Amino acid sequence: MTIMQKAAEHNSTRAITGILCYGSGQFLQALEGDRHAVNALYRQIIKDPRHSECQVLSVEEIPARDFAEWSMKIVDWNDSVTADRESMLLKHAGSRHFDPSHMSASQAGAFLSDLAAMERLLTE
Repeated sequence: MTIMQKAAEHNSTRAITGILCYGSGQFLQALEGDRHAVNALYRQIIKDPRHSECQVLSVEEIPARDFAEWSMKIVDWNDSVTADRESMLLKHAGSRHFDPSHMSASQAGAFLSDLAAMERLLTE
């Protein structure tokens, strides 16, 4: 079972939605859902030995989900770099290299929202 299949199965039963972008050994993820369900999932993530140096950038109440259509949208940055995506990353991170460790919480959130909008355009 792939990570995407496992996340989709696990998250859909817990009404968790989100997006995960990865590239160059770095990951950036947004999780949405009931506070207890998201906290439980995060505890599982940080206990998994495949993960290291996990950091929470932001926790907030939101009026509506940004990624409601995905139990977990996974984007491989290395497979999907285009001029538009590079420009979007430069706008939010000040760099053309995907490295979320240098993003603030607001930069990361805006980046993932714009990335989701680009992904939606690809499926229309």
